[in-house]
Amino acid sequence: MFRKLVSNLPYCPALIEDIGFYAKRLKQEEITRRSSFIVAALAVAIQSFAVFSPPEAANASSEQDIIRGGVNSLEDLLVRYERNEEDIKDIYSAAGVTKKEILSTKQDSVRASGNIYMLSRYGQLSSSEKEISMPYPKSTGGTGVRYFSPITSVADQGAKFRAWVGQSSSLGWFAILQTNGSLVTKGAPTVTKSADTTNVSTSKSISIKNISQNVDGNIFTANSDDEISYSIKQTNNSDSTVSTPFTVRLGDLLEYSSLIDSGGGNFDAKNMTLSWPTIDLIPKESQYHTFTIKMLAEMPATATGISNPASYDCNLSVVFGNKLETPIACPPLKGVEGFLYQLPSIGTGPNMLFAALLLVTILFFYFRARQQGQEIKMVRHNFNTGSL
Repeated sequence: MFRKLVSNLPYCPALIEDIGFYAKRLKQEEITRRSSFIVAALAVAIQSFAVFSPPEAANASSEQDIIRGGVNSLEDLLVRYERNEEDIKDIYSAAGVTKKEILSTKQDSVRASGNIYMLSRYGQLSSSEKEISMPYPKSTGGTGVRYFSPITSVADQGAKFRAWVGQSSSLGWFAILQTNGSLVTKGAPTVTKSADTTNVSTSKSISIKNISQNVDGNIFTANSDDEISYSIKQTNNSDSTVSTPFTVRLGDLLEYSSLIDSGGGNFDAKNMTLSWPTIDLIPKESQYHTFTIKMLAEMPATATGISNPASYDCNLSVVFGNKLETPIACPPLKGVEGFLYQLPSIGTGPNMLFAALLLVTILFFYFRARQQGQEIKMVRHNFNTGSL
């Protein structure tokens, strides 16, 4: 349009009015594009802060972490390894991973699939699922236990985790997750065994009742302020008396509730466990314990766990022999989060590149409109002085 107006102006002087109108439009476009450039520049600056100084997630750590809160770098991991913080040197060594093999790892990512197992601090699946325990000798004395579970039991198929990936002479392919220090393997390591490290002569089970809704069984959705009762049972199936503990983990339950009745048990707030004294069960005898929780008045919209995807997932999950999962009436914001997790993950690099290209494009059109405005002024000046 600009070229057409200028080329026809010597033959039709009346077009000078159209050029004046066009000049006004160019001025408006220049203001609009300048504003767009300022807004885009601010957006890029804010995104740069998020990339170079990312915020720490509110739930960046979990009770299931091998290293609580994860590690910042491979150097950070090795420092903790040398200090044997939280027994990680003992744990990795028992699994078959050496310091030299950790040093040889490369930063990559791990996708959740059916043959991938992830190490956790505590057992989190029912006895019928493919969870296996890994006892390890502590350098300070005694024996500890950690648990390998299929990663798809706590994370969606295809979920991606940042990790250091390497090869072990005894373990084969392995990875160490950055978010929790967990060891990840293809298939279950040969050093593991049955996950039930309690007395195999007993059977355990847990049942549920929503007192507020007066519903027995796991067939309801938990609402705000609901009172929910759990009953745990242990039975001696052998022909002789056995001593057995009663311990149940409440970490997942207490993300959305509070314990209002421990049923005489002792609650350990640090490890999120509710336990009763060890008892002697005579043959075929069963013992019960009951505890009650109350759902929070306002359900938190906290994002799904960074290190433990089963954390803040809008489900009440508890294991005692069998596993109970109860859905929660979560706030609508959690539904938005679920939709966002279905979108493809692009990463910070492509995002910054797209923002930079957008900024350059806006800047180009701004200078183009400004240049055309200057040229219009020159044309009008030359026309009015008769030199056009």
